[in-house]
Amino acid sequence: MKRVVVRFEENEGEADIQVLFQASNADAQVKELMDRVRGPFVGNLAVVDPAGSTVLLPLERIASISSNNKRLKVMTDDETYWLKASLQEMDKTLFPNMFLRISRYEIVNLRKIRRFDFTISGTLRIEFDHGAETWASRRYIPTIRQRLKEGG
Repeated sequence: MKRVVVRFEENEGEADIQVLFQASNADAQVKELMDRVRGPFVGNLAVVDPAGSTVLLPLERIASISSNNKRLKVMTDDETYWLKASLQEMDKTLFPNMFLRISRYEIVNLRKIRRFDFTISGTLRIEFDHGAETWASRRYIPTIRQRLKEGG
């Protein structure tokens, strides 16, 4: 476990609060610390519900986000929402310890996954807590295996 050093630098010309993490690499401890700092400020995602209203959806409710006709389909355990954004943009803004890109078209919430089923043929079936399932792209399987080994 790395030692954490906290330091404050006053900058009268700065309107925002900037938090900088410096370490030899972005390991699991660093990513978790970043998520904890970022968490209270970006814990929701503005999405469009089935009635067409914009609502704030807590990130922990999201099971998966997938690309669908230039819009993103946001799935929870029991509801489908829509979002106008790119999957690449979501991949950059979602918590790396909570979400994982499994294909060119889909990101999943690791906390909503019941089981990863690596098949003999080399494919990966992902089963969610609420019973739904999806498949990972073969191209992403090495990255997924690495993240699971790291405990992400």
